[in-house]
Amino acid sequence: MKNFFLSLKTTVWTLLGLICVFFLGSYLMPAYRDVHGGMNDRLLFQWVEQVALDNPGETCWFFASLAGLVLLTINTIVCSIQAIKGKWTREDFLLRIAPQVVHLGFLCILLAHLLGAGWGYRVSGMLPVETYAKLPENRSIYLSDLRPLVDDRGGLKDWAAVVAIFENGKRVATGTLGPNTPLFYQGMGVYLKSFDLQERPVAFLMVNRDPGAIWALAGSVLFMIGIVIILVLKWKKA
Repeated sequence: MKNFFLSLKTTVWTLLGLICVFFLGSYLMPAYRDVHGGMNDRLLFQWVEQVALDNPGETCWFFASLAGLVLLTINTIVCSIQAIKGKWTREDFLLRIAPQVVHLGFLCILLAHLLGAGWGYRVSGMLPVETYAKLPENRSIYLSDLRPLVDDRGGLKDWAAVVAIFENGKRVATGTLGPNTPLFYQGMGVYLKSFDLQERPVAFLMVNRDPGAIWALAGSVLFMIGIVIILVLKWKKA
């Protein structure tokens, strides 16, 4: 069993299997929009509990990909432990440490997705102008203004929403939201999804708090550092 997790063939075949499963998912997701449509509107674990478990046929690709990622994670950890065992010399230090930095970055990214899938929160809904909405962690959001931005011909080119975040009744952040301009506060992001200006102006907002964001950033940095070290060492050897 140990040799199985140490084998490079395990890594290659697992990655190939994941690619095939992802292709299957790319077909099933648009084919069953009613099942997969809520994946981005709630935490992943919530979607699994509320939707995926009740529709195993349509979401089999997801559970297969999850099993593949678990296998790849074990394979990565076992290979890294085996690689750092034994005596190290000054000459082969970088050559041996660089792949482990890449592995550590990969594991941090997986941890980030795990934390984001099960913890934090994601809240979305319509919020009229000059209205508060309660959020977890004793926070609330207030929409003070919603205005369209028009060009010289009077056509709509953009829109903006002015919001404020309150924590324990105290204003802690303000900002102007746009289609690609969210507001961030202590790991929480506020996004403007759409709006409706008929009768009373209303904005469709999504508030997302992802505790894995810092791990994703750290993992990306480590992954890049490891790759750069490997490329430099390969270039010097050539």
